[in-house]
Amino acid sequence: MKIDKFISHRGANTDFVENTIQAFEHAKNYGFKWFEIDVQMSKDGELFLFHDKTCQRLANLNSEVTEMTIDRLKDLEIVHPILDIKGSIPTFKEYLDWATKNDVYTNVEIKINKDCLEYEKTIVTKVLDVLNGYPEMQGKIFISSFSNSVMKFLEQDKKYQKGKLYYTTNWDEDFNYINTILYTHFKVNKYLALIINYDCLSQQRLEYLRKKFGNVFVYSACSDYEVETLLSWGADAIFVDKKEQLHLKSINTA
Repeated sequence: MKIDKFISHRGANTDFVENTIQAFEHAKNYGFKWFEIDVQMSKDGELFLFHDKTCQRLANLNSEVTEMTIDRLKDLEIVHPILDIKGSIPTFKEYLDWATKNDVYTNVEIKINKDCLEYEKTIVTKVLDVLNGYPEMQGKIFISSFSNSVMKFLEQDKKYQKGKLYYTTNWDEDFNYINTILYTHFKVNKYLALIINYDCLSQQRLEYLRKKFGNVFVYSACSDYEVETLLSWGADAIFVDKKEQLHLKSINTA
């Protein structure tokens, strides 16, 4: 599977509300072919796109989204945190309908904001069941999660490639885990990529990870300078928020 250097992170989320069809459409029209989405499961078992645990940031409502029904979620008016732009929460199927029609590629992140093993098992089953209804998307999707349990449940699936999300605030403290346990799981399951946060990296660390794991994708790089820096360090793919970052070059070649 060939991954573009830039992946639109929740769509063009500096122009439209993140994880909405409008945000994805805007990024696609600008030239993006790869998109990252966050999938959660409603109280009544429906899959939808939303990043946060609660609606507070986007709807000024301090309710956990996984405790709301899909009808309630669809009725919500979500608002861009900075711009006077409104949107609505799409279902996973609505996104896949759009992605199929527009011939784009997707990183499906199974977002876990709920400490419940049964929830994690169920959402994996439902994600795979829904994807089975879109056979034409099989070569255009890879699935990722921070949750080790989700990644374990995903082992049943042989159709879709997987990426392991990882976050660290203390590289030195976590290095032994990265170098042993994380690496072992990565190799045994033949993951497509390690997906790690920018703020823990240096050029030396990224070079080590690429040599150890192969593909390394990076998230949480916000500024143009950070994105350009990652390009110069050799990151295999970068999740970007601003559509304009699609055309950035390495600081060594700009």
